[in-house]
Amino acid sequence: MTSSLFEQQVDSLKIAVSNKTDANGISQDLIQQLDQNDYAFILVFFSSQHSSVPFLHDFNQHFKDTPIYGCSSAGEITPEGVSEGVIVAIGFKAEEFGITATFIPNLNEFSIGYGQNIVSHAVDEFQAKRDQGKTHTIALMLVDGLSYREEQLVSAINSALGDIPLIGGSAADGFDFAETFIINDGKIEKDAAILLLIESRPSLHIFKSDSFIPTQVKFVVTKADPENRIVHELNAMPAATAYAQALGINESELDLLSFASHPLCVCFGGQCYTRSIKEVNEDGSFSFYCAIDEGIVFTLSDIDDMVKGINSTFDSIKSQYGQPQLILGFDCVLRRMMSEINQSREQISQIYKENRVIGFNTYGEQIHAMHLNQTFSGIAIGK
Repeated sequence: MTSSLFEQQVDSLKIAVSNKTDANGISQDLIQQLDQNDYAFILVFFSSQHSSVPFLHDFNQHFKDTPIYGCSSAGEITPEGVSEGVIVAIGFKAEEFGITATFIPNLNEFSIGYGQNIVSHAVDEFQAKRDQGKTHTIALMLVDGLSYREEQLVSAINSALGDIPLIGGSAADGFDFAETFIINDGKIEKDAAILLLIESRPSLHIFKSDSFIPTQVKFVVTKADPENRIVHELNAMPAATAYAQALGINESELDLLSFASHPLCVCFGGQCYTRSIKEVNEDGSFSFYCAIDEGIVFTLSDIDDMVKGINSTFDSIKSQYGQPQLILGFDCVLRRMMSEINQSREQISQIYKENRVIGFNTYGEQIHAMHLNQTFSGIAIGK
């Protein structure tokens, strides 16, 4: 259940949270909390364990005139902080928000030209029906986190959006990496993405935060399989060998903690962007969460103080835009793992609660034309 203090501070949206496990219990719980408001749309983030629970049926029947979108997660962010195994629903009130939605199916067949074409049509439709009182715009993308198509999507979509800023998150599946799901207009889909063009009376500001420090250690990708996001060699050595030597450990000790604690970054233009390793393969190659290619130069990085970093981000948001009524946040699952390991999860959870963050843990984050890992990104929704 949402806290009364949180509800008093959020005017344009309604939040519902359910920890029920049966379909009827979930839908009735969410319906009761969202009540009878007139919504432009509803976003739902749900633990992947609920993908086989048909909770959407009654939910759709109740809100039959309201489109419902969302995705599966690797953890949820609620009014009470960080959680797992729950369902979060956000109702965007129609008097404050408007939406044009574009469904992008069959990502295994996606092409940049196709993406640019359908997004251009969506932008034309969006601009034609704009409410002149809703002066702020943003594009929100939710995408199957196991599609390996995020880079092509953001490239195509961002170029077709013009001056509309793009933000998004990759649907997740805990640490199972088996199946991730998108909700498109109340229906569960796979191998798909949804693009929501949102107009708003409240101000909308996108942001990105990370917590890593680049070192002086560099790796050049000397052999790779870009299509499958696999790096075979770094500095003309087996990838696992080169990376383990740089950390001063044996290859057999490499695991998800090693990769999360010492991410590889691509640095240019004064900025560094994480390219996180997903796993080490039997042949000593690395599979990545993000696009890679031969010739890329990686910078080995260390993790900085995550609490300090997120506090700095929220201070910056409030300094620039004032206190948001809500922050829609996309937090990488690797950051969640690190917060558990370094025992900062409860502290970060409290910070999210104090700053009115609602969202989910992702398999990747998108901002403008970039697909990233190990970031906390999102939308600050103003008064």
